[in-house]
Amino acid sequence: MRTSRSSSLLRLFLASLLFLGLGALTTVHAQDTNEDAPGDEPVAEEQGAGFFAVGTQFTDLAPLNDRLGGAGYPTFASEMVSLGGGGYGVVANRLMLGGEGHGLLTADGSFQGRNVSVGGGYGLFNLGYLFRPASGLRVYPLLGLGGGGLQLDIENAGTADDFDDVLDNPNRSASVGQASFLVSLGGGLEYQFGTPGEGRTARLGLRAGYMVSALRSDWQLGDSALAGGPDASMQGPFLRLTIGGISDSDDE
Repeated sequence: MRTSRSSSLLRLFLASLLFLGLGALTTVHAQDTNEDAPGDEPVAEEQGAGFFAVGTQFTDLAPLNDRLGGAGYPTFASEMVSLGGGGYGVVANRLMLGGEGHGLLTADGSFQGRNVSVGGGYGLFNLGYLFRPASGLRVYPLLGLGGGGLQLDIENAGTADDFDDVLDNPNRSASVGQASFLVSLGGGLEYQFGTPGEGRTARLGLRAGYMVSALRSDWQLGDSALAGGPDASMQGPFLRLTIGGISDSDDE
């Protein structure tokens, strides 16, 4: 049986990938700024961008819903609201390097005075290739590697009048989670609003793709692995709107 060590290593891997992506963005941006020395000819440079993202992430919650429903608990829709953001830099006007992170939300339920919720989150290191089919328009395929997980929270909605109430009923809530390695296959497009060189520009974009979930850990309660957990995952298609900006420079 897998132990909590596998999940801890996966979380460390996830954090490393996310920091690597953000570090790549910072490095590329700094390189673009330093390359424009006084007296040099203006060079058309593709600029990196940061963005906020909102959309829908489809997940495979059917195995989890079967277990919840069988025990009398509420079930949850597989379509989750996705909220997050990220950024990327552009190398040699074509290669995109960056990272992104998203939280997944769904409506809560209740069972015998307990609040029940399912959520999740993930982070990715992204690699893409940039095309410019028209002025101000960017189109790109995108490959993402990272990790994330689902979490089931069961909380007691009751109140405690004093400390002894907590001691008398210590099992007031439970939070169990499952982590997995993720591969994102997709692409996106962005359109620039505003005139380069005349103030700050903004970008509106759309990203879509399919999330593949692999190497899943056991469900865990604290540091303890739980045997016989449902085979739910974050695998499924996604669609999100991105809103962001770029630095003031000529993007033509």
